[in-house]
Amino acid sequence: MKVRGLIQSSETRELTAEADDADSARSRIEEQVPEGFDLLQVHNAMPRGGRVIAKAIIREAAVQEIEAEGADYAAARDALRAAVPATHRLLTIVVA
Repeated sequence: MKVRGLIQSSETRELTAEADDADSARSRIEEQVPEGFDLLQVHNAMPRGGRVIAKAIIREAAVQEIEAEGADYAAARDALRAAVPATHRLLTIVVA
């Protein structure tokens, strides 16, 4: 039996921006997000000095398809899971 799966990178990057207020800091973060990346989280902090520092976490949005085979569904599924790189996560499994 053959199965297919979609995988996506689980590696993240951090972005930082500073502004006078939270909305401006978030806007600056959004401007920094490269094409093909998802903005996962934004956290605002206001340390001494009155400026807002926004920190964001981004992750590559692209997904890839992988395949695996096995004697039955369970074996094929296990082979597919074993084929997922350590830097990725498995999103879906379907019978091919």
